[in-house]
Amino acid sequence: MNLVALLVNLIIVIPVAIWFYKDARARDYMWYFWVFVPLVLIFSSTATTIVLLLLLLACYMMLRPKGNLFKCPHCNKPVLEELFNCPFCRRNAKRECLNCHEPVPWNADQCPQCKSRSLTKD
Repeated sequence: MNLVALLVNLIIVIPVAIWFYKDARARDYMWYFWVFVPLVLIFSSTATTIVLLLLLLACYMMLRPKGNLFKCPHCNKPVLEELFNCPFCRRNAKRECLNCHEPVPWNADQCPQCKSRSLTKD
């Protein structure tokens, strides 16, 4: 493999690996795997790299946890709505209702389930 092909593969693979890292980390979904696999493709031919990256992207989009992202109230990074703890700063991204024990959005004044105002502090 020549230096030009390696450079082209780097230009193609690195942004995809960064996107995989950000999205998989926000969803707390095996980010180390989804970053490592594209980096292995750097050493294949450019055409093979492109085809395998497209297949990898399609697999990731089908397998990743579905749902909306919201910003963590502590570190301001995106977090999957279903998660209680932020995968980046490991702090609570939601509060807990002390009455029904359901997760409550951080900025809410009362529980949307039972309307109680007894929420955890942080």
